Amino acid sequence: MITYSLELKDYQTLAEAVNTFSGITQIDTAFYTLDGQLLKNGSVYQKQEDVQRSLNVYSDEIFSIFPVTMNYKLWGLVICNSVNVSQQRISLSRNYLENIIGQIFEADSDIKITVWDALGSEALSAIRNFDTYLRNETSKKISATPVESMPTINGGSTSSDPFNDEASGNIYHSLQACLKYIKANIDQTISLDEVAQHVFLSPSYLSRIFKKTMHVNFIDYINNQKIAIAGEKLCLTASPVSHIAKQIGFAQTSYFTKIFKQHTGLTPSEFRQRNASIQKIVTIHRDLTWNESDSVYDISKRYFQDNHISYYSQPVNGFPYINSIAGLADSSGQRGWIFTVDCKQPNASSMLVPVAGKSVIQWIYTEYPSD
Repeated sequence: MITYSLELKDYQTLAEAVNTFSGITQIDTAFYTLDGQLLKNGSVYQKQEDVQRSLNVYSDEIFSIFPVTMNYKLWGLVICNSVNVSQQRISLSRNYLENIIGQIFEADSDIKITVWDALGSEALSAIRNFDTYLRNETSKKISATPVESMPTINGGSTSSDPFNDEASGNIYHSLQACLKYIKANIDQTISLDEVAQHVFLSPSYLSRIFKKTMHVNFIDYINNQKIAIAGEKLCLTASPVSHIAKQIGFAQTSYFTKIFKQHTGLTPSEFRQRNASIQKIVTIHRDLTWNESDSVYDISKRYFQDNHISYYSQPVNGFPYINSIAGLADSSGQRGWIFTVDCKQPNASSMLVPVAGKSVIQWIYTEYPSD
């Protein structure tokens, strides 16, 4: 417990000092105190929702965290955005931060401020793992809920607000960061360990909540995304198969060919030849808005509306049939839109095909096969 009583003016002075540090070093920096104050951009945020909103900007960035002690007791954390910042600059920042924070309290000889070395990724991961364990243990004592029983944050939730408790909110933000990282690095080899480290979860825990929430295995989700992107490139570009394999993170073309055939039933060359008439592909990647009760039509309609993509559907045999997307419409029965789910074409209306356990939907504008 901190014995020194801070007033709002102390926090404001500290916020201005941190903001000055950011301006001089060009390192975006915030200071979070253990009594719930966030000091950022020269302002003091005290309400929980304001603190959360301000901290969310760091969810997709690389950052360094410096523990700060007051009289050798943990007082807060300095968060520095480390994108395009060398490790040497980060190390030098520690002394600078200690000086500017210490000067605010120099009039009181009983106050000793220390900024410690930045926590490495292993330390942060260990802290997050312990936090997860502690929350689960606390939950068991309060409600006798097994550790395996995790909050549902998608369509399975019985609450009108699936993110109305802290635990499910943590899972949501972790998985959001996970999906954003996958999307940004889909051109690389992506491992569970790598993503878990990025979102500060243990690999086993991430695998478990990913499966429980997304209803698809982590590696299957990754491969489905990669194969869908590869299919687009095979159909819409003339890039060599070996080049496309590298573009989606496969070091060996032979292995890419093996995985591609497992998903599509065709080799990349066969797929390209068979789909030479494809003119456009709209790809919809699974995210946290998908519900297991949704159909392909439900997800597609929401996606088109959210992304301001024009579309038109009409009833055929009692079911909606999408015959125009982004200005491309059926052409005299010779060309039109078909859809695939995880790179396979169902033989049913999009309204009747569920997305349960699926990773990606693709709408494809192509020639219809001749009778």
